[in-house]
Amino acid sequence: MSVDSDQALRAATAPPRTATYWMASPGNTPKEGRLDFHDPRGTPWTDWLMPGTRFKLLYCNLATGQFTILLQVDPHIQATSHWHIGNLQVYILEGGFYYGDGTMTLNGMQHDDRGRPHTFTVETAGTVHQPFASDSGCLMLAIFDGPIGGYMPDGALAVVGDARLHYYMAKDNDAVRDTQLVDYTYGSTSLQPR
Repeated sequence: MSVDSDQALRAATAPPRTATYWMASPGNTPKEGRLDFHDPRGTPWTDWLMPGTRFKLLYCNLATGQFTILLQVDPHIQATSHWHIGNLQVYILEGGFYYGDGTMTLNGMQHDDRGRPHTFTVETAGTVHQPFASDSGCLMLAIFDGPIGGYMPDGALAVVGDARLHYYMAKDNDAVRDTQLVDYTYGSTSLQPR
């Protein structure tokens, strides 16, 4: 019996691969020749969308528009007015930031409401605001579910910072070698540096 006919016979007599089969035996996701873990300390900082800010692109999904960055903000920087088109999850690693005067009144009592190291917040889709960096600046892990729109002082839209823009900004700075890139349209590695 030839190798081809032997394979055909095994395929014809094998049990069908139903959903139950795949749940019991899903196999492993191929690694595609990349490391699973990397240390972003070796990745250069790339200037971000406003003065006094820099980022490192950790994850970029060009199919869904989600991306994750380390964002570094200099002390006393006030963000330009911007609009969150998707949700943004933020975990503060160093320093902090706040909105308005950094307080919130709840049930008639005023509370300090400044982000500090090891605090978390979600800037929800549709939010338009201008956060302030603390006296020591801020380093945060920022997980974007979608783009961010930046405004000019006259209210005109200046930029839509989506996943693709962040990827190309970092790529131009030679800072995407370790970025976990997903792009189902063009293949997962076609946009990686050669």
